[in-house]
Amino acid sequence: MRTLITACLALASAMAGAQQLQGILADSSMAHRQITLLQAQGAGFMPIDSVRIGGDGHFRFPHPFKATGFYQLALNDSDVVNIVLDAREPLVDLHFSGLPLADHMEVAASADNKRLAEMLHVTRETAAIQASVKQQKALLTYKDTLQLQALDRIGKKAADTQAEFMDELAKDSATSYFARNYAVDRAIGRARGKGPMAVAAAMDFSDPDLMRSTLYDRAIMAFLQNMHAVEEGQFLPATDTLMALAGRNKATEAFMLEHLIDLFATYGPELALQHLIDRYVAPGGADSELPPALRAKVADLMKVSVGRTAPDLELNDGGAQTSLSTTVGGQRYTALFFYSSTCEHCHAQMPALKADYERFHAKGFNVVGIALDADSMEFLHSIRENAIPWKCYSEFKGWGAGAVKLYQVKGTPAFFLLDARMKILAKPRDAEELAELLEKLFR
Repeated sequence: MRTLITACLALASAMAGAQQLQGILADSSMAHRQITLLQAQGAGFMPIDSVRIGGDGHFRFPHPFKATGFYQLALNDSDVVNIVLDAREPLVDLHFSGLPLADHMEVAASADNKRLAEMLHVTRETAAIQASVKQQKALLTYKDTLQLQALDRIGKKAADTQAEFMDELAKDSATSYFARNYAVDRAIGRARGKGPMAVAAAMDFSDPDLMRSTLYDRAIMAFLQNMHAVEEGQFLPATDTLMALAGRNKATEAFMLEHLIDLFATYGPELALQHLIDRYVAPGGADSELPPALRAKVADLMKVSVGRTAPDLELNDGGAQTSLSTTVGGQRYTALFFYSSTCEHCHAQMPALKADYERFHAKGFNVVGIALDADSMEFLHSIRENAIPWKCYSEFKGWGAGAVKLYQVKGTPAFFLLDARMKILAKPRDAEELAELLEKLFR
């Protein structure tokens, strides 16, 4: 028996400017299961409401929805279909003839959802053609010139047809949410390579409706990529600009902060992440408003921020155990140098770091090398090859080392400058910046 699911988003007569979600599942086996509505926040989706299906197959969400944007209707949390909610549209009537939902949807009412369904269908068809072209080209050689050219023409024709189809869909209703997103998407594409403010002109980062689409995340990335940054310091004013652009609306400002923290915590640079924490989180305690997972990530990062006491470590010294605090306590200043024996960027830091060590060691400066290695042979070979004069340690667990999590190391090389009491004085970007700091400290 084919499952028939009907989900209706209707405008309640007493609730102008809002949509009521209700429907019916004709298959009695679906009774008492959950139907969930998820709201887009950038590229992610967050559950905002759910109801249990009645014994007769009917369901109705008790609260109308006013926030325009992309949503998902989910059955059993795994079978999802993308939809659009726009309070200007009084009725959305969706019919599902089977599972999965996305492959069996018919839009009985709602022009915007019809456009979305048609777009997804054409996108899937184009992707299938492109995949077939790629597969057939893989079977040919460079000598099969005519066949390769023919396949290229097929791929280009599919892409051009999709673009033309999308243009027609958008023209059909220039004021619809679908058309607006498409227009902004095209504008962001045209802004690539023209500087970050060209993206800002194409995308209103303070618009919560646009925040409820994947466009928001893509626009942030395009803004940062258009900077063509050559040094980490350039990301600091860029993050301030993005926060200001989103700051005209509290919801977009909060989302921008969450997104940037997550982005820089995952990919770096750490300098930009620390700037966000110091300027937008720490002063007002705004971290309490962050999602639990992100709040925990910020809390871990704050533990190793400048001014905090560095976490202690047990260091394996050829089988003998010693603590980092003991090692650090014997010097005025110590640089923790996180590196990998196979990291070329780390090797490039060695000459300048050795110069720092030779210049300031007699005054009370030391270096502690912490290698994120998995192989003891590589570890020992790197020490000999680089003639490293300071003590180096490794858990031989690679990036699974406990020190990685404790110090929130996102990439190598990474530096921490500590005083004798384990206070984090600075996180130099490189050995040259470390030298500048030491010159001031030893004056």
